[in-house]
Amino acid sequence: MKERAETAGGGFSVLDGVALVTGAAVASVHLRGIIRETLSGFGWALVWATFAWITLTAAGPFVFLVRRFARRIPDYPQVGDRLWGALGLPWLATAILNSAAAGPGPQGAMNDLNALSLSVGLTASCLIALIVVWRQWVMVPSERASEAASPPWTNRVGLALSVAWPIQCGLGLVVLG
Repeated sequence: MKERAETAGGGFSVLDGVALVTGAAVASVHLRGIIRETLSGFGWALVWATFAWITLTAAGPFVFLVRRFARRIPDYPQVGDRLWGALGLPWLATAILNSAAAGPGPQGAMNDLNALSLSVGLTASCLIALIVVWRQWVMVPSERASEAASPPWTNRVGLALSVAWPIQCGLGLVVLG
């Protein structure tokens, strides 16, 4: 019975779904400037793929906060959970800057600040992810590396996003146009 109680909190919950929807809101703030009526089929495919990836990444800080403070899951967070939160922070911070800049007035200086903050944030978070993944999987024996990808699902998602850090940089280029 005790083993079941320990693993019960590791599954997907309604609060995790709310965190993903919040990540979608962050992604929509980033993509509102690149959607045009004249997009080709490939352009729309790129927009939707970008939206899905940014949604998943930007949900990281929200999933982290929900699972850490609202659900209080034992043995949380693991390395992938922390990395997912770190990779999502630049998207969240620049979405806040972006929505603050949506009012009337000159947008040039604010656009430059958004571009700088997203570029620096993505560079820093991707560098952290690269270093941690290198230490967790490359510089250790294979037995220890296999232990890093343990449950819950949030740890695995965070590790997968961390391994795919170049995609984050590419999405930053798509969003910055």
